[in-house]
Amino acid sequence: MRLFLSKYQNTLIQYAGLLLVLLIFTLMTDGALLSDFNIRTVLKQLVVLLTLSVGLTFVFSHGGMDISVGAVLALSSMSAIYAMNAGAPLILGALIAVIVSVVCYTANVLIANQFKIMAVISSLAVMFVARGLVTYQVSTSTTKITLENSKTLRDLGKNTPAILTIIIVVSVIGYIIFHLTKVGKQNKAIGDNPLAAYQSGVRVNRMKVVAYILAGTLVGLASILSLSRSASISENTGMGLEMDVIVALILGGMALNGGSRSRMSSAIVGSITLVLLNNGLVMVGVAPEIVSLVKGIIFLIVVFLLLRRPGGEAMPR
Repeated sequence: MRLFLSKYQNTLIQYAGLLLVLLIFTLMTDGALLSDFNIRTVLKQLVVLLTLSVGLTFVFSHGGMDISVGAVLALSSMSAIYAMNAGAPLILGALIAVIVSVVCYTANVLIANQFKIMAVISSLAVMFVARGLVTYQVSTSTTKITLENSKTLRDLGKNTPAILTIIIVVSVIGYIIFHLTKVGKQNKAIGDNPLAAYQSGVRVNRMKVVAYILAGTLVGLASILSLSRSASISENTGMGLEMDVIVALILGGMALNGGSRSRMSSAIVGSITLVLLNNGLVMVGVAPEIVSLVKGIIFLIVVFLLLRRPGGEAMPR
């Protein structure tokens, strides 16, 4: 039994946490958590967080750390708004958002690779630049930065089948790339031991760039999905998303130092768990500041459980 628990500890944390949250808040809300209206609300919240988490899994799997996701999402959203307000169709606006995000993430990894610094340091620089651009533009704009013709995008945000389809497609494609192609396998090898991966023929720096490009692509997509809910941006757009992604992955049982134990299911299950937890706490009347406290406590508990596994680490090097 001890060997079984040690071998499948991350998987048990994933699904036990999800089932526990689902059971507790279903009982506390007298089943309202699973009502049609609330499920639609949960899906709208989930599609953004899950898309971000799936993308960032590629970065965390090789031991990287990114804290720029919220700022980059805000910058991508702002770029898409300006493009669509100038007459660009939704597809072109989405493409611009993805390009802006990919440029930010490519700059992030190239800085880290070129100057041999920790990825979290380069992501901090990207975060400051992206957030600074958004803050400057919002503060100097004479009007609120809002999408003028948001009907198509808002219709997408209200289309539950479309949202569910996006969630499934992102999850399936992310799973296939991460587990069935060399991109995921080699990034996990880098997370286990960069030197051993290099000596085995893995082009370490190139594979890290691929991981960041994938992450940037999904962050750009998430920025459009976020716009489908609000159709505007402010100085606070995307604030706290970086910690939500980290908490979601930790709740999903992923060790953020990466390696062979990294699983795409951590992003999927962890995102569902966190969204249900946030939604359930709000439904039972918990104040927003207490919600953050509860998430922080749960985060510490799960990190503690991960640190106790034999020879394990929970956080990036």
